[in-house]
Amino acid sequence: MLAPMRISWLLRLVLLVLVLSGCSMKKGSEVYAGLWQTWEQMDTLLQEQYPDAPPVILVHGWNGGEFTWPSAQELMKLEQALQRDVFFFTYRTGLVANRYPPIEILEEKLDRFLAQYRQVDVVAHSMGGLLIRQYLSHHAENPIRRIVFLSTPHFGTGAAKLLAELGSLQPEGNIQAQEIQPGSDFLWVLNEDSGIELEGHAVLNVLVAPGARWLEGDIVVDPTSAWLPWHAVNIAVRGDHHLGRRLLQMPRVLAFLREGRLPEPDVLPLEHRAWVRFLAHGKPMSFTPSRITHLDDRGRRRNDFSVCCEVRAGLYPLGGNTLVLQHIRPEDTFIFYAPKGSREGVRITGNELISERQPIVLVEKDLAAR
Repeated sequence: MLAPMRISWLLRLVLLVLVLSGCSMKKGSEVYAGLWQTWEQMDTLLQEQYPDAPPVILVHGWNGGEFTWPSAQELMKLEQALQRDVFFFTYRTGLVANRYPPIEILEEKLDRFLAQYRQVDVVAHSMGGLLIRQYLSHHAENPIRRIVFLSTPHFGTGAAKLLAELGSLQPEGNIQAQEIQPGSDFLWVLNEDSGIELEGHAVLNVLVAPGARWLEGDIVVDPTSAWLPWHAVNIAVRGDHHLGRRLLQMPRVLAFLREGRLPEPDVLPLEHRAWVRFLAHGKPMSFTPSRITHLDDRGRRRNDFSVCCEVRAGLYPLGGNTLVLQHIRPEDTFIFYAPKGSREGVRITGNELISERQPIVLVEKDLAAR
């Protein structure tokens, strides 16, 4: 008989798979016929119609593809409205464990794809937005003019941990899921320069507003993780994680693509979080959750933290681990006990970890500097 924790894990996994895949209730024959019709329409869509105008490039996310977006018929209407071509950039990704390449490798494929254009605008969904940022961080000379991020986990997604656990059932694992966990080496490197790669670009970051009830809103990427604190205008919309399918139903996004006009920003998320890495003489330290104590203002223990990551989570590993803290309040206290039995731990107050400019901060603490 399965233990309650195991059942809970399986239920969460099934729910997440259904959300990410966008399940269909049609009969097999209907799906088969519809696929052929869709590909026929996509064949027409992919033919160049407006060679003198910058195209709009659609970049899907994890487990995505051409079907991340509105139908080919709808996208052809968008082409006519914008008087610009709409093209897909696709890459290898998927739900089951496989030898899918890390995001750092995918950026080179994206570079070769974009090299054929003098200027483009990009709409990127979910992990596709991380791919765009990774590309920009290593390609200062690029043709990208405007960027729209849709439900992008700029600071990771808790769902990735579940997906990584699923991938661990196979020897290959799921490298992409490992990279988009909160606190991963990949995301630390991507965010430690405060979005400098976005300078010089017009950036609209679209996230899903929290739902009033359970399962409403984006249950894959929460607003705090999707918020982009640098060089971007953030707006919130209603819906779920599949914002790509609703591209034509977002007037502010369409106005931005058409005219380059950025809308007024929406409000900042209220929750504060932090990623903390501990160093010893400049070298990253490895540790487990047992080394951490989180106390509230009354001295009661809390468990709003995790440690990333159990396995490698980036093409260029930093070494050590990252402490991921959630729901930080100014009066909280965090104590880190050094691995070699240190009696006195390193104490950090919640107030030290809160920034009014961004909901998630990255902090390094060198124990040798105490």
